[in-house]
Amino acid sequence: MYEILIESILGIIGGLFLGTTGIAPGSIILLFLDLFKIGDYKTNLGSILFFNLFPVTIGSVYEFYKEKKIDFPLGIVLLVTIIIGSYIGSKLVVNKKNELSTKTVKYITAYVSIFVGFMFLISAYYEKK
Repeated sequence: MYEILIESILGIIGGLFLGTTGIAPGSIILLFLDLFKIGDYKTNLGSILFFNLFPVTIGSVYEFYKEKKIDFPLGIVLLVTIIIGSYIGSKLVVNKKNELSTKTVKYITAYVSIFVGFMFLISAYYEKK
């Protein structure tokens, strides 16, 4: 029961974050599942990928569609290439021959998150208005 409550709260917070920023909440949810010791890291990673399989952004997409704030050709290109990249990336994490350790995956996630956060900080600083 405790785990379902924590997972539900993380889902709601993650959804709010997704709708507000457009940044998938998977890494945030993954971090907190790990901190609360819910499941093992790679199984949680698989679960995060599972929920991304469904159109979890449908509510946000509808609101952006109503305001004509969607570039469909760009979205289709990103969709196809992200599917390809996702497949290749998952092979690196769970391939039995060259499986990346949980520690390595966490380091990769941390460095990418720091870089993205830093770039958003710089972008916001130089934003006019």
